[in-house]
Amino acid sequence: MDWDLCKTFVAVADTGSFTAAAKRLHASHPTVSRKIAALEAQLGTKLLARAADGFVLTADGRTLREHAEAMAAAALRAEAAVGAGGRKARGTVKLSIGATLASHWLMPRLRSFLGAHDHIRLEIITHPFPASVRRREADVVLRPVDSGEENLVGRKVGRLGTGFYASRGYADGRSLPERSGEWKGHSVIGFADQDSNAQLARWSDAITRQGTVVMRCSSQGDMLAAVRAGIGISALSCFVAESYPDLVRVAPQKLVSVADLWLLAHPDLVELSAVRAVVDYVAECARADRERLRG
Repeated sequence: MDWDLCKTFVAVADTGSFTAAAKRLHASHPTVSRKIAALEAQLGTKLLARAADGFVLTADGRTLREHAEAMAAAALRAEAAVGAGGRKARGTVKLSIGATLASHWLMPRLRSFLGAHDHIRLEIITHPFPASVRRREADVVLRPVDSGEENLVGRKVGRLGTGFYASRGYADGRSLPERSGEWKGHSVIGFADQDSNAQLARWSDAITRQGTVVMRCSSQGDMLAAVRAGIGISALSCFVAESYPDLVRVAPQKLVSVADLWLLAHPDLVELSAVRAVVDYVAECARADRERLRG
């Protein structure tokens, strides 16, 4: 069976559409359609059925998917076995990481890594986050949850802390709050997306309840911009806020750590030399910055 056709089939099965599969495979919609037709002709059966919002698997399609995923796992093991014997790390490694961590923490550290590993091409994947290792959207993930359903291997490399910050301009001439009763009269920037930030939103709202919420934002970037503009006080990731000398910590004792950082990879890829180099470097960066990440 042609493995290239199977890879295309798995992409369509995962995404439910030719367009999404084409995007994942860096191919065109007609190419994906042609390969699926070729695979169905080769097997003499229909693998996909049209649905209102894309495609669903037929009974034969579900059976093939099980075998195709086993083939994919075997291909990963073969890649790792061959690559592990190389003396120099080489190849492309896709690292899935949150956008804030990527831009404010990891990116400034990558120059030295890439200089020391000129045979590795690193792809930073921030959207969608977290990308799936099982579907080969990423090789390595740094995320605030453990291996979950993907059966990945790795370890906890840090913990993220969140505190309250204000701009120096906002703080000039004001007495910044230290205790719950001192928030009255202060402007607060809260969380708009309370579903994805439920724990942080509850914590922030509970502490600042006597203040006045003048704005809510759904992204850390917008909250940071609002604080730097002097609009009010907001909860921010400490490793982000501490990078800006125009910000000051408010109520330093009010700190919460709500997210562990897990560095994970597919068990059949983790010993591939290029993947191992990336995993080791990111883990070392996290160890060196443990206190900064915790705040």
